[in-house]
Order: sequence, then C-alpha cells, then structure tokens
Amino acid sequence: MTEEELIGRLSQLSTEQLDALHDKLQLKIQEKQAERERLTKLPPRTSNDLEALAEIQDLDLSSLLRDAKKYS
Repeated sequence: MTEEELIGRLSQLSTEQLDALHDKLQLKIQEKQAERERLTKLPPRTSNDLEALAEIQDLDLSSLLRDAKKYS
C-alpha cells in the first residue's frame, strides 16, 4: 500500500473511527513493549524462548538456530 492509498483510506474515516484506530494502535504498541520487557528480563530457557525474543527484536535467528541444533 502506498502512502497516497493510505492517506486516501484514512481520510474517508470519521473522527470517531480515527480515534478508535488510534486507541487500538496505542494498545498494540503498549502490548508489544510489555512483551519485549517481559522477555528481555528473563533469560531464554529453550530455543522457543530464544526464537520469540528474536522475533520481538525483529531479528532472524532461524538459520543460526538450525545450525546450532545440528551441532548439539
């Protein structure tokens, strides 16, 4: 979706709809931050924990984990 398409779609929404969208986005941001804080406070115990932590940090560790599993 281009910026023009996004602006076009958003401009069709009412003020109430934009407020609701803003509230949903703020909630998602807070949830993502809370999850990131929760996972960074705990050390990874399994490869699933490590994969979840990497996903939250927007890292791709899948190939590294596959290689590590081969040698362990």
